Amino acid sequence: MATALLLALLAAAAPAFARLSEGLWGLAPCELCLWQRWPYWAAAGFALAAAALPRARRPLLALAGAA
Repeated sequence: MATALLLALLAAAAPAFARLSEGLWGLAPCELCLWQRWPYWAAAGFALAAAALPRARRPLLALAGAA
Protein backbone atom coordinates (compact mmCIF):
# COMPACT_ATOMS: atom_id res chain seq x y z
CA MET A 1 0.00 0.00 0.00
CA ALA A 2 2.84 2.40 0.79
CA THR A 3 4.29 1.87 -2.68
CA ALA A 4 0.96 2.72 -4.29
CA LEU A 5 0.58 5.88 -2.22
CA LEU A 6 4.14 6.96 -3.01
CA LEU A 7 3.52 6.38 -6.70
CA ALA A 8 0.32 8.42 -6.54
CA LEU A 9 2.12 11.26 -4.79
CA LEU A 10 4.98 11.31 -7.29
CA ALA A 11 2.65 11.07 -10.28
CA ALA A 12 0.53 13.97 -9.04
CA ALA A 13 3.59 16.06 -8.16
CA ALA A 14 4.67 16.60 -11.78
CA PRO A 15 1.49 18.28 -13.08
CA ALA A 16 0.99 20.04 -9.74
CA PHE A 17 4.46 21.58 -10.03
CA ALA A 18 3.72 22.60 -13.62
CA ARG A 19 0.53 24.33 -12.50
CA LEU A 20 2.36 25.98 -9.60
CA SER A 21 5.08 27.28 -11.91
CA GLU A 22 2.43 28.77 -14.18
CA GLY A 23 0.96 30.69 -11.27
CA LEU A 24 4.22 31.76 -9.66
CA TRP A 25 6.17 32.75 -12.74
CA GLY A 26 3.31 33.68 -15.03
CA LEU A 27 4.07 30.99 -17.59
CA ALA A 28 1.35 30.21 -20.10
CA PRO A 29 1.06 26.50 -20.98
CA CYS A 30 0.79 25.45 -24.59
CA GLU A 31 -1.88 23.01 -25.74
CA LEU A 32 0.61 20.13 -25.81
CA CYS A 33 1.69 20.89 -22.23
CA LEU A 34 -1.90 20.56 -21.07
CA TRP A 35 -2.34 17.24 -22.92
CA GLN A 36 0.87 15.84 -21.46
CA ARG A 37 -0.50 16.15 -17.93
CA TRP A 38 -3.32 13.64 -18.42
CA PRO A 39 -1.15 10.49 -18.15
CA TYR A 40 0.21 11.75 -14.82
CA TRP A 41 -3.29 12.21 -13.44
CA ALA A 42 -4.29 8.78 -14.78
CA ALA A 43 -1.24 7.20 -13.11
CA ALA A 44 -2.11 8.91 -9.83
CA GLY A 45 -5.70 7.65 -10.08
CA PHE A 46 -4.63 4.07 -10.80
CA ALA A 47 -2.15 4.18 -7.92
CA LEU A 48 -4.80 5.47 -5.51
CA ALA A 49 -7.15 2.74 -6.69
CA ALA A 50 -4.37 0.21 -6.08
CA ALA A 51 -3.98 1.50 -2.53
CA ALA A 52 -7.71 1.18 -1.92
CA LEU A 53 -8.25 -2.19 -3.61
CA PRO A 54 -5.70 -4.74 -2.35
CA ARG A 55 -7.01 -7.58 -4.52
CA ALA A 56 -6.37 -5.64 -7.73
CA ARG A 57 -3.14 -3.98 -6.59
CA ARG A 58 -0.75 -5.57 -9.08
CA PRO A 59 -2.77 -4.87 -12.25
CA LEU A 60 -3.58 -1.34 -11.13
CA LEU A 61 0.06 -0.59 -10.34
CA ALA A 62 0.97 -1.97 -13.76
CA LEU A 63 -1.55 0.39 -15.36
CA ALA A 64 -0.15 3.28 -13.32
CA GLY A 65 3.33 2.44 -14.50
CA ALA A 66 2.17 2.21 -18.11
CA ALA A 67 0.46 5.58 -17.88
